[in-house]
Amino acid sequence: MFNKKTVSFRRLIQTAFCSALAFAGLQSVASAPALAWWDTGHMITAQIAHDALKPEVRAEVDRLIRSLDVAETTPERRHFVPASVWMDETKARGLKSMDPWHYANLPYNPDGLPSLNAVPDNNILSQIELLSKTLENPKAGDFEKAFALRCLIHLVGDIHQPFHAVSRSNHDHRDGDQGGNLVKIEGAPQTNLHSFWDSTANYFPSVRSENWKPAIPGMAAEVIKIWPKAKLRASLDYAPVQWSIESYHLAVKHGYEALPASGPISAEYIRKAQEICLERLSLGGYRLAELLNTRLQKRPQ
Repeated sequence: MFNKKTVSFRRLIQTAFCSALAFAGLQSVASAPALAWWDTGHMITAQIAHDALKPEVRAEVDRLIRSLDVAETTPERRHFVPASVWMDETKARGLKSMDPWHYANLPYNPDGLPSLNAVPDNNILSQIELLSKTLENPKAGDFEKAFALRCLIHLVGDIHQPFHAVSRSNHDHRDGDQGGNLVKIEGAPQTNLHSFWDSTANYFPSVRSENWKPAIPGMAAEVIKIWPKAKLRASLDYAPVQWSIESYHLAVKHGYEALPASGPISAEYIRKAQEICLERLSLGGYRLAELLNTRLQKRPQ
């Protein structure tokens, strides 16, 4: 049961989705979250997806990844798994034009304050939809499909990070806290809430994309041992709005509401955050595989 502050969320996010597709409607705000999941989480999601692809689809995505020359320097880097962090790497090198694609921070306003915290009209929901259509567009060539694929591997990971779906407004941050980036925390190596969740709540150590083997396959195996496909509690069907709704409510209930009023976060907060992060990594991986298996399957001529 949703409380009165969140009861209209589904309608709000669906409206935002429709507006995004038309690139019109809600006023944009300058809100730039940190890099979701960091390299480790993104690559775990990608590894789970890659392992779950149909053989013919896996062969096609591997071909497409290799076909787009984005200055990977070694053969090991020209792979589906490290390609999952390409969008963040290009952002770090100064390509900022895709920044709004990484999130759709729906307002969480528990105090009912007047706020300018709005959803950008060009966001992760619109981009997942448009990029997914590119994969099955008969007019799209290898460049278009390879670009769309690299973005989708990343964005499907992003949308499963709870703090890429929410921005809380309160007396400290009337215009939103940028997905928890402005919320300071104690009791963890990270200093803000968004980064703590990006780190998988410190369940896994940080792994850079250039060093993804052999660590990432082992981490992915650990995730699916804890959260195998059969144990996942949500549908794998293509439904970006629903994925974002899930992330929003997880962030509100287990991210914001469970925070202590002061002092360090508790061991129980960390344990629950880790449980959620691992399930979201598994869900993101299997959902990405389902998306690619559907959009890139060979159709009768």
